[in-house]
Amino acid sequence: MIKKSILLIGILPPPINGQAIAFQVLVDELNVEVLTLSGKRNAILSKMFIYIGLLFRLIFKLILRKYVVYHAVSQSKGGFMRDFPIVFLSKILGSKIIIHIHGGNYDGFYKAQKPFYQRQILQMLKQTDSIIVLSENMKKMFDFEPQLFPKLKVVKNGLPWNIESDGLKIKKLPFNNNLPIKIIFLSNLIESKGYLDVLEATSILVNEYRYNIKTDFCGEFIHYHDAQRFATLSEAKHYFYEFIAKNKLETHVNYHGIVEVEKKKNLLREAHFFVLPTNYINEGQPISIIEAMAYGCVIITTDYRGISDMINSCNSGVYVRFNNPKDIATEIHNLIQNPIEYQKISNNAHRNYLENFTKEIYLKTLINEIKSYTFEPKNAIDFHSETATEFDEKYVKSSQFQQRYEVWTMLIKKYIKPEMKVLDAGCGSGIFSIYLTLKKCIVVGVDGSEKMIELCIHYQQKNDLKISFVQAILPFENIYNFTKQDVILCSSVLEYITDYEIVIQQFKELLNPKGILIISMPNKDSWYRKIEKYIFKLTGKPLYYQFIQHILTENDFSKQLKYYGLELQELTYYPNTTIFSRLLNVVGINEKYTNTMFVGVYKLL
Repeated sequence: MIKKSILLIGILPPPINGQAIAFQVLVDELNVEVLTLSGKRNAILSKMFIYIGLLFRLIFKLILRKYVVYHAVSQSKGGFMRDFPIVFLSKILGSKIIIHIHGGNYDGFYKAQKPFYQRQILQMLKQTDSIIVLSENMKKMFDFEPQLFPKLKVVKNGLPWNIESDGLKIKKLPFNNNLPIKIIFLSNLIESKGYLDVLEATSILVNEYRYNIKTDFCGEFIHYHDAQRFATLSEAKHYFYEFIAKNKLETHVNYHGIVEVEKKKNLLREAHFFVLPTNYINEGQPISIIEAMAYGCVIITTDYRGISDMINSCNSGVYVRFNNPKDIATEIHNLIQNPIEYQKISNNAHRNYLENFTKEIYLKTLINEIKSYTFEPKNAIDFHSETATEFDEKYVKSSQFQQRYEVWTMLIKKYIKPEMKVLDAGCGSGIFSIYLTLKKCIVVGVDGSEKMIELCIHYQQKNDLKISFVQAILPFENIYNFTKQDVILCSSVLEYITDYEIVIQQFKELLNPKGILIISMPNKDSWYRKIEKYIFKLTGKPLYYQFIQHILTENDFSKQLKYYGLELQELTYYPNTTIFSRLLNVVGINEKYTNTMFVGVYKLL
């Protein structure tokens, strides 16, 4: 049953850009609440009022109910200042937060900031539950913080409309030389998008190769800060029209400005080549390329950002270098001379669209990701999957987890020798598995959470470690999938398992003679544990408590293990990191009553 509602936050057209178009498609599909940011240019005061109003409405909504908040974020400092409060408020008021990055320059944006802002950006990203990017290649944007890896999800862009009824046919080049070969540039006319390369390539095709070319430019002239050739928008426009006149291209070039959908469809139906030789700093995965592939246009573009995952997958286009009109003209000339190859690439482009970039595929993937967070976790495994990254970060941020690490590694040093075979049952993010591997042990890490195992594998690959990680639930379905072990670790796992004695029996069977079991449980003798259930009833926290099934005294637990032939060798209570536990210890209160966990070392007799 769905527990949380969905709230969408983003920019709707205008302006006409990929992010606004993609958000419009999502809003049209989902009948849910929407908060709209202003995307209009040159209206700072108006944007501020809209934004402040949005924040007040957001706070009001989040206080009244829990949401899954979806927010399409920016890749600029100003955009970050806008995005941070939205993410922070969503998280602190108990909602899930999914951010969607439509560009491909988040790493560049991050690295360009001063250390203070970098820390704030990291803080925002770590607050999120999911970070959506446009392609596998674009996951590399977040290499600056490996802990974000489990949050990264790929949702490819899709066509903003359906074309099944358009009677589309795969393109063929005209056999009659009197008929024009049509080129379309479909994007905002930003210098780094390469529209001037297309214009100059048109001149080469017309004036040097003598082809009958018709080139349509569709989009708004925009001067962006990464421009190299012109200092102002007026200079760029002047050059565009002057070049057309000087090279006698008046009958070969049409500038349409921003085009409505129906006109765009007509132009795409007629076009033979779509050309976007982009080096735009914030480029991601251009929707205009998808639109062109849907209509069977041969794509000529740059091997850049998310485009690399679009064109390489199906030989559905041709790569050229940025700022090289001659490359564009040469590739078009070669395909005009080889119409069979042209038709093959046109067919591949349309097939690539059908297999990867339809509106249905885009919406299904994105909505499934959003809706996956609307369900409350059903069990401890679901809970730890949802909180995998936060759990891992606690070993850095939480003094309790740091003491946990100190206690466990102290016992590992004392009882575990190099070359021993160790099973880490409930390995979490793999911190003890990695420690044991570095100690030259032969380690198998097991966890029921897919997200935890993803974290483990990421760290394993990053550090080039030889560890086996397996996703499996305790009790094991078949213990014979594992070899006999010298040592088994089980840290903070059994309290979540209904039939934990079955697990203990399995551990006994998996241990070699004289094998060691190092295992922890919540400490029922702790004064805090005696009131924890009342705190949970009043506050709903700690969140994990709803899944706790067993809290035992060390004495009762050790008696149970002795029944299975496991004799206690050493016992430690932890953590004592709160000011109350330390004060009570100072005045002579035994750790048995102040610390909330115990870990025992048990030897198989």
